[in-house]
Amino acid sequence: MTDNSGMTFPAHWDDGTDPASPEHQIHWYDQRTAIIRQSLRTSFEGPFIYLLLGTERALLLDTGTGDAKLRPVVESLLSGQELIVAHTHSHGDHVGGDDEFDQVVGRTAEDVAAYFGIADWPNEVVQLDLGDRVLDIIPIPGHHASHIAVYDRTSKVLFSGDSLYPGRLYVFDWPAFRASVARLAGFVAAGNPVEEILGAHIELTREPGRDFEMGADKHPDEHELPLDPGVLTELAQVLDEAGPEPVRIVRDHFIVYPV
Repeated sequence: MTDNSGMTFPAHWDDGTDPASPEHQIHWYDQRTAIIRQSLRTSFEGPFIYLLLGTERALLLDTGTGDAKLRPVVESLLSGQELIVAHTHSHGDHVGGDDEFDQVVGRTAEDVAAYFGIADWPNEVVQLDLGDRVLDIIPIPGHHASHIAVYDRTSKVLFSGDSLYPGRLYVFDWPAFRASVARLAGFVAAGNPVEEILGAHIELTREPGRDFEMGADKHPDEHELPLDPGVLTELAQVLDEAGPEPVRIVRDHFIVYPV
């Protein structure tokens, strides 16, 4: 496992070409934010998993596909905090490792709302205090009914799951997705500054708008993980312009992909 420090990113994530590579790569974004990427050699999904540490509790966002043991990795990164295991949403590549953990937030929108205390789903934003670190939990259904985004007030990072990342944004509920992205952009514009957006996958190459083939387990010349907050504004604008009927939209840093 690699362990880097500082608010930077690896020049290259494991693209699955080396069978001797670790099943998970670990990169410290800062001293309290661990980015864990499940290697593409274990699953073509190559999901990114996030561990956010507070002084009292820690939040694990997603558990990967289940094709690589995650709990030992997570336990090696904790320093005595109570662990909350939750999901950006409940597709299989984000909940596959749930059975490794003793207590996990449920997978339905109702479960998520009940755990975080969201009375008005999906319109209410609530806070989760990890101890000297406050997170905003933002419901954003559309890719999945239970989808949330998480905003970290300390690092000013927005964790966007599968709703925005450099790749194919699969939209299962078009009206809900358009409304969610508009609300998320509005949350940022309302005085919640974002330094970077971190999603759950990379599916684009460095060539603007060009994706890897579906199911590709090697990603040479991969797009960088972080997205500029202006990309969220762009996504909200193109969805607004697209109107009520689902349409595929190709942009430099994402592809809107109705399903």
